Parts: sequence; C-alpha cells; structure tokens
Amino acid sequence: MTTSGFIGSGDIGSTVARLAVAVGHDVVLSHSRGPECLADVVDDLGLQARAATASEAARDGDVVVTIPLCNYLQVPTEELRGKIVIHTMNYYPQRDANIGQLDDESTTSSALLQVHLPDSKVVKAFNNIFFAHLAALPRITGAEDRSALAIAGDDHDAKKVVSEFLDEIGYDTVDLGPLWQGWCTQPDTAAYGVMYALNPQAWGQGARPTSAVAVAQRAATSRRLRDLPAGAIDGGDHAPQIS
Repeated sequence: MTTSGFIGSGDIGSTVARLAVAVGHDVVLSHSRGPECLADVVDDLGLQARAATASEAARDGDVVVTIPLCNYLQVPTEELRGKIVIHTMNYYPQRDANIGQLDDESTTSSALLQVHLPDSKVVKAFNNIFFAHLAALPRITGAEDRSALAIAGDDHDAKKVVSEFLDEIGYDTVDLGPLWQGWCTQPDTAAYGVMYALNPQAWGQGARPTSAVAVAQRAATSRRLRDLPAGAIDGGDHAPQIS
C-alpha cells in the first residue's frame, strides 16, 4: 500500500489527500502550525490518515506533495533524498513576496524546488486546477468525460509513478516534458485554471471536464504567447536552457 506524505495541507493538499484515501492510500499530513491543527481533517479522512510534522511526512511518504512556495526552503531535504516530490506550488508575489528570479523569468518555481532538493525527483502537478474542481472531476479510467492534468519533470520513471497515481485518483495525464516546461500551466497562462471551470468568471459555480487534448492545446498556446528571451528558464543541472 502506498503512503502519500503532505508537506502542507491546505486546499490542494487536503483535496489530494482525500482522493488518495478514497483509492486506498495511507496519507500523512503536516501543517506549518503543527499537527494539532489537522485534528478535524484527519478525523474526517478516517483511519488511513494521520497528522505529523513536515519531517515525518517527508520520511514516511513514498510520494510527497509540497505546498506552498513561500515555505519551499523549509521543505526537509535529507528525508526526501531519492524520493518523488510532487510540486504543486505557484508563485503569487502578493503572498510569497517578490522573488527576483521568478519576476525576471530566469527560472521557474519548480526549478527552485529542484535546486533545494538536488537528490529528489521533482514532478510538477496539480498547480493549474482549483481545489473544488479537482475534487469534483475524478472519473473512472476510460470514461468519456474524464479530465486530464498536466505534469512536467526530468525523471521519466518518476513521471510514470505520478501518472499512475493520477490515474488511480481519477485523471488522465498530459506530459509537458522536462521540469522547466511546467511554466506552461503557471498563473497567467492559457492552461491555468479557467479551462476546468464551468464559468471562468465565477469558478465556484462548478467544474467541467477537460480532456487531455484540451490541456495540451492550452499548454501549446501558452508557449506561443510567452515571448521568452534566449537563455531564460535556467534551472541549473535540472532544467536545460532555451536556445
């Protein structure tokens, strides 16, 4: 049985945890305010869930989910050595404060996390869908109205594991390629959020299925619309430069 660890258990983290529990996974959740504040969440999720510290969630999770960006430097490194880390973070300057490398687009939030976790296998996922839509759209494998989520990562085997996890919890996968391509689903891109919304002007009204084709098309549109300078998106050893 797979155990999913959560470093941060906000809207996205708790939603992914709920979907994981529904398909038989154990989950270990943590929060910056301490495990005590997760008592109600854990009680609601049942016997397959427990609250812990971030270090314990990193240690005990076979696959670990991380949020939010403002705390990425506090993500434990030693406990995550060799593990798959699903990066759900987005950069919101009003929340995270300004980060120069992200403001000038010389790197991505995923690349920053990968540099912080050099011995882990970072895969970008879950960052472009509203948590309520994520909860509403799971479907069985092969369903005509099944939605897809985008992933990006440098390790083929890690992406395969994440794709299998997405399939288990009810989603198809669109592989955008290497980790730096995760920018195609970041805020202010064509593939960010609105395509899953029944009403893009009022996200809370409901969710609509979004196919793998639609996700790929929106990501391709993001690439065409973004005028990236030569040499941008430099993630060091983990993300190749655009040339």
